[in-house]
Amino acid sequence: MFEKVLVPLDGSELAEAVLPYVEDLGKRCAAEVILLQVVATPPNRATAVYQPPKGDMPMPPLPESAGDVTVAQHPIYREQEMASLRAEAEQSLTRAKERLHRAGLKTRVEVLFGRPAERIVEYAMREKVDLIAMATHGRSGFSRWAFGSVAEKVLRATTLPILLIRPPGADEYIRLPGVEFKL
Repeated sequence: MFEKVLVPLDGSELAEAVLPYVEDLGKRCAAEVILLQVVATPPNRATAVYQPPKGDMPMPPLPESAGDVTVAQHPIYREQEMASLRAEAEQSLTRAKERLHRAGLKTRVEVLFGRPAERIVEYAMREKVDLIAMATHGRSGFSRWAFGSVAEKVLRATTLPILLIRPPGADEYIRLPGVEFKL
C-alpha cells in the first residue's frame, strides 16, 4: 500500500496523461495523492532579496544577477510576481485535484519554485512519499539534449519507486517547425 503518491505536473495536458493511472492506483492502494507543480524562478529573480550591508553587520549573500539588485529596490513587485505565478500554478492543478477528489481520493496541491527535477526529489524525500508517478514528454535525441528531461533527472536522483507513463501523442509534442526528428 502506498501512503503518499507524488504526482509532478507542469500544466500541460501531456503531463496530465498520468492521472488515469494515478486514479486507478489510488482507488486500490493509495491513502493520499499530492499534486506538485514546480515553477521555474523567473529570470532575474533569485529567492533571496539583496540588501546592502549596514555598518559592521555580516555581508548578506550577493545577488545572483543584475536584475536581482533592481528587484530588491522594489521587493513588493517581486513578491507580487511570485504570488501571481503561484496562483496560476494552483489554478492549473485545480482540474486534476477535482478529478481525483471525485474519484474518492484524498488529494492536496503543492507549488514550489526552483529547478523542477531538484525540487521534486527534495520534496519527495522530505514528505517521505512512497511513489512518484509522472508522465514523460518522450523527448529523445537533440530535444532531450537541448531541453533536458525532468523525468530522467528525477529517475537518476532518487531510489524511490517511480511510475513513468509515456502518453500517446508524446512524439507530436516534441516536433519543432522546420525540424525533423527520427525517433
